[in-house]
Amino acid sequence: MTVYEFKLIFALSEPFDDPDDVVNALFEAGCDDAIVGVGKRDRIALSFSRNATSAGQAIASAAREVREALDGAELIEAKPDLVNLSDMAEILGYTRQNMQKYAVNAGVPFPFPAHVGAPDVWHLYDVLLWLRDEKGVVVEESLVETSLAAAEVNARLQSERLAIQQRRVAV
Repeated sequence: MTVYEFKLIFALSEPFDDPDDVVNALFEAGCDDAIVGVGKRDRIALSFSRNATSAGQAIASAAREVREALDGAELIEAKPDLVNLSDMAEILGYTRQNMQKYAVNAGVPFPFPAHVGAPDVWHLYDVLLWLRDEKGVVVEESLVETSLAAAEVNARLQSERLAIQQRRVAV
C-alpha cells in the first residue's frame, strides 16, 4: 500500500451551522485521515493522506465516505491537477523562478498549458512527466499517479456537468 496525498472539494446541499458537526460526521464515516477546511458555509475542502493500492482507489473511497457522511455533498474538484508555476514550485520544492526557466528556456518544449491566461495553468501530471522524462528530475511516482487520477476525476465531473447543460439547452 502507498500513501496518497490529495485534496477533495465539495459543495454542500445545505450550509452548515456548526463546523464541528461536519468534522465529527466525516470522522465517523472514515475520514480520519483528512484535514477538513470549512472556510465557506456551503463548501468543504479535505486534504487527505490515505493508504490505498492506487491513487484512483484512494480518491474514490474518500469521495464515497464524504458523500455518506454529508447527505447531498457534491464533489466539485480533486487536486492536485491544475497548477500554475507557483503551485508547481511549491509542490516540487523549487522556486517560482526555477519553474519559469523550465517553462521559457527549456531546450525540449515545455508542456502546453491546459489554460492560457493570467496565469497559465497546466495539468500537474504533464509537467511531472516532462520533468522526469525530458530533464531527468526524480519525481515521486505516487504524485504522478495522484495527479493523473485527480485529472481523470475532474474530467469525468466536467463531462457530467457538460451533459447536464447540453440537456438544458436541448429543452
